Parts: sequence; C-alpha cells; structure tokens
Amino acid sequence: MVPKISIYPDYNSMSLAAADRVITLLAKKPNAVICLPSGSTPLGMFRALAAANQKGTVDFSQCIYIGLDEWIGLGADDDGSCRDLLDRDFLKPIGFRENQIVFFDGKAIDPEAECVRVNKIVETLGGLDLIVLGIGMNGHLALNEPGTPWDTYAHISELDPLTAEVGQKYFKKATPLTKGITVGVRHILESKTAILIGSGAAKAPVIARALAFPVTTAFPATVLQNHFNAEFILDEEAGSEIEKR
Repeated sequence: MVPKISIYPDYNSMSLAAADRVITLLAKKPNAVICLPSGSTPLGMFRALAAANQKGTVDFSQCIYIGLDEWIGLGADDDGSCRDLLDRDFLKPIGFRENQIVFFDGKAIDPEAECVRVNKIVETLGGLDLIVLGIGMNGHLALNEPGTPWDTYAHISELDPLTAEVGQKYFKKATPLTKGITVGVRHILESKTAILIGSGAAKAPVIARALAFPVTTAFPATVLQNHFNAEFILDEEAGSEIEKR
C-alpha cells in the first residue's frame, strides 16, 4: 500500500488542507472519534478549524477527541504539557466539553492502568475515525519511539534522547523528560484514516525515509506504508526530497 501524497505550496495551504480533512469527516460523521497532535506543526490547522467553527461551517459538538500522547509526570496544569498546549491551541478555542475529551493523565499514580483506561475507551468507541500525526526527527509517530512493536496499543514509552531534547522547546525552563504515555502503533494502523502533516525543509529527509525505507520498527513512520488509508499532507519544503530517495 502506498500512502497518498498531497503537497501544497506553503505552510498555510498545507494547514488549510489538513483542516479540510477534519471538516469533511465531521460533515459525514458528526460523532467521529478524532485524535490530533499537539506541537507547532498543527497550529495552522487548529487556527483554520477554529475559524471554521466560529463561522459555523464545522460542528465539533458531537465528536470525541482522543489525546495522542503526554509526557509522564506532567498534566493539564503544567505549562508545556501536551494537554496544556492542546487546551490553549485547540480544545478551548473550539469549546470542547470535558466529556468529549479523553486524554492521558501523565501524573496518574498507575500509568499502566491509565493505558488500560484509554485502550478500553477507544475500543468501546469503535476505534479512531481519524488520527493526525506529526513525525519526529528519528521517525517516531506520537511517542512511539524506534523499536516500538507494531502490535502495541497505548503504552509507556522510554523517550529517545533526541525526543527529550526537542521537547524542551515547549517549556520555559529545563524540564526532565524521560518517559511518555502514548497511543500505540496498533491504534494508528487500525484507524480508519491516518494523516501525517509535515512542514519545513528540516523534515524533508525524514519524510522521504518514511516513504522509501523498508517498513521497519527502527523507523516507526514507515508503518504508514502498511496503512490502508494514509495520506501525507506536506508543504513543498517538507516534500522536497521524496523523489530523491
């Protein structure tokens, strides 16, 4: 299976295209189960979705939002946590009710039980209708680091040093990051639609590898080659090396 590749001239048009995929899904299935990432890449998509919501061209009131991942030891009240970023950038601007949100508690006393809780909810809901992903410089998807088995559902992840280093950009002061809690590769593979968004020249070689390398746990993003309905939505810079590999 070959993921669909959609390349747009710039970050703004890429973001609008990603937002359009969400809007189209909710028009067809208002109670869809969606899983969207935190971070800098999806900010344009979030702005477009908030604008569409304000105009009344999309309705989020019936959908369920599943959190993609969280740093162990951090929660919604911690500046820079995944939940904090998503609250600020997406969930609160849209007006999600708390009963629409399923998010990992990185401060849970028993993180393994937290994985079981989220797994059961996702299973009861019938799986993810849409998952939107970024890609790490080491090829990770969510916090599924290199070496993560394909058959994992939600689990605790030992963070790659590169992930911990890059993650510091979300915090105002140095914050120890050693573990994460994340939806699993199995969740991604079983989602009805998987979209990877990418922007900027720095991500170009990583995205090229995800599409050209043999499918391997050593580079998790290659697993999208095995997804029956995957799409890479990229700006020109992020897609610039695809044909070179």
